[in-house]
Amino acid sequence: MARTVNIIEHFASYESWLNTLQSIDEETWNRSTATDKWSIKAIVLHIAHWDNHLLNVIIPAVKTGEGMIFPEFDSFNARATQKAKRLSGEKVLQLAKTSRSSLVEALQSLRQETLTLHTTANGATHCPHQGVPYTLAYIVTEFIEHDRHHQQQVDAILGRTS
Repeated sequence: MARTVNIIEHFASYESWLNTLQSIDEETWNRSTATDKWSIKAIVLHIAHWDNHLLNVIIPAVKTGEGMIFPEFDSFNARATQKAKRLSGEKVLQLAKTSRSSLVEALQSLRQETLTLHTTANGATHCPHQGVPYTLAYIVTEFIEHDRHHQQQVDAILGRTS
């Protein structure tokens, strides 16, 4: 049990990192690492978009014993990046904080058995890279790595080390 609690706490720590973006201006929110790369705003909204998918699709499916369904990544991600262009950095930050907070709260409310229940992801029972059975706890660890990757990108744009 302690292990899944630690995973959720680590996942929740992203909220503290979001707080470091509080004071950046709109021009900085729109900055990207390179031409044709996502802006800070798009990266942060992209993560929030995945948080909402976990909250509204994945957790309910696991709770009812259905397999996890993940959408086609490119089109899913494109929707978030397009939406980011229409929102202010402040609004994106607010959405990101709300979605992560709600997701962490939902994860914390789950029973240990639900977090570690073997399930499927788009029909697969095991991760093809790690060979381990899919569980909600495992998916959260995958998203921690996903967060870290994007945090490093944003920190590089801002000229700070992660």
